[in-house]
Amino acid sequence: MTVIIPTKVYLTIVAAAVRFANARIPKDDWLEVSGIFTGRNEGDNVIISAVYPIMHQKLDKDAVIDQYKWSDEDYESLYIIDDEAFSRDPPEFVVGWWHSHPGFKVMMSHIDIRTTLSYQQNNPLAISLVFNPQRLIRQIEVADKRGDPDKQLKNDPGFKIFRLDDVNSGIEASYHSADYRVEGYESMEQLISLTQKFIVDVTNLFPKERLPQTYEKIIDDKIEQLNSLLLGTEEYLATLTRRGETQRIPEVLENQNQEINRFVEETNKRIGFIKHFKEFLEFKERETIIPQIEKSISKWDGVVAGLSKKLKELSKKF
Repeated sequence: MTVIIPTKVYLTIVAAAVRFANARIPKDDWLEVSGIFTGRNEGDNVIISAVYPIMHQKLDKDAVIDQYKWSDEDYESLYIIDDEAFSRDPPEFVVGWWHSHPGFKVMMSHIDIRTTLSYQQNNPLAISLVFNPQRLIRQIEVADKRGDPDKQLKNDPGFKIFRLDDVNSGIEASYHSADYRVEGYESMEQLISLTQKFIVDVTNLFPKERLPQTYEKIIDDKIEQLNSLLLGTEEYLATLTRRGETQRIPEVLENQNQEINRFVEETNKRIGFIKHFKEFLEFKERETIIPQIEKSISKWDGVVAGLSKKLKELSKKF
């Protein structure tokens, strides 16, 4: 068996996991996340076409066992995704599930085995992917026993894919790792390098809470900075005019235009990340959060759309 993983699927797992376990969050507050894959089987191979973050662990530091439970809303998301997959041409279906182990060993607990069992009983080729962001960042696997040294890794994508050996054994089933291929990269070295940089962007621009408000503030601040650049340019040109230094105006206008265009280009790149990150939201978040994000983005788009006109008016004025 080989599991085929598109680039977008892999990055979605990385982003959804890092959102709840990164350098900006205290380690004790790191949370597991979970979701499903849709796709199809070709012979014994699993071809993943899409991945969906579904839920994250609820933090309860007083709990003896981690509060890691799917809600009714999460199950409803699963049914909707399954129906949408089956309606495709050709039809697709849920081919497995995934979850994160932030900062600890990539393996399957008894709870993970029980969950995998529910998938593999319905689909013998179903898979379970376990991802640890720290394994990818630090290129180590956590030791099996306390006090033992961590295992050094090389060009590891941060995850393993597992399958149960015998579903008839129930929760006592043993498991093995499956082969996989992540598409879209020239080598594993390139995958690791680019994904580690991607994690930095996720850490800085994909907060676990108040995401629409965060993006709105970023965009409002950028609009204010752009308006300040325009106002500053106009005041500078007015000063040159009062001083009788009008011969310098064309040069100043050119320099200011270049600075403004650089600012817009850098901001567009940042907003490009925001647009990209919409795809990494949990399924139940999308209906409410995406419209809020798009509303904020439209404010920036409106300002940029009128920028050329403002610059021309400024040139005519002086």
